[in-house]
Amino acid sequence: MDSVVQASAQSRVRRPSVTVPAPPVTVADLVASGDDARVELIDGLCVVRPWPTPLRARVTSRLARLLTDATTSGAQVLTAGVGMQVSSRCLLVPDVVVTSSPAPADSRPLQETPFLVVEVADASTRRYDRTIKLDLYREWGVPACWLVDPDTMTLTAFELVAGAYVPTSVTGPDATFRTVRPFPVTVRTAELIDPPDAD
Repeated sequence: MDSVVQASAQSRVRRPSVTVPAPPVTVADLVASGDDARVELIDGLCVVRPWPTPLRARVTSRLARLLTDATTSGAQVLTAGVGMQVSSRCLLVPDVVVTSSPAPADSRPLQETPFLVVEVADASTRRYDRTIKLDLYREWGVPACWLVDPDTMTLTAFELVAGAYVPTSVTGPDATFRTVRPFPVTVRTAELIDPPDAD
């Protein structure tokens, strides 16, 4: 199969390039070509997400730890690029996912619908996370989705109601988000970001 190589940006010459199959691509093609946690598949087209900024990485890590501490029996909190197979030609990689299964040992994507997905946006992923990915999560029937924006220190929570995502909360930098879905948890938005040396 032909492949497409994405050249590394000039400022990131030390980071490896990404080789992906030429479109149209299936999830099986992508898995066979070697795993890269930044590569997602939308209707057979590969999307290479940028490397996370330090702020995005910090917020993702703190959210995962907070959810892990609050998790109940039967739920698993996964990060580190766990892919979710929405269809044979669609693979998404949320920043945090809460599901009933542990991460597959052989890097195969999860195929079950998760309880919750969390996307931590930055300037380069904000529009993509809020449009295409949110729509795909809705079509897949994911019952809850959080979009966290570290730049504005906001957390927007959506719940699936009658086949549509309804925003149930928009929590600003000085507020606290509380939910019982998928389990009781409290998120203080500012604590996800500051101070940076708290980890």
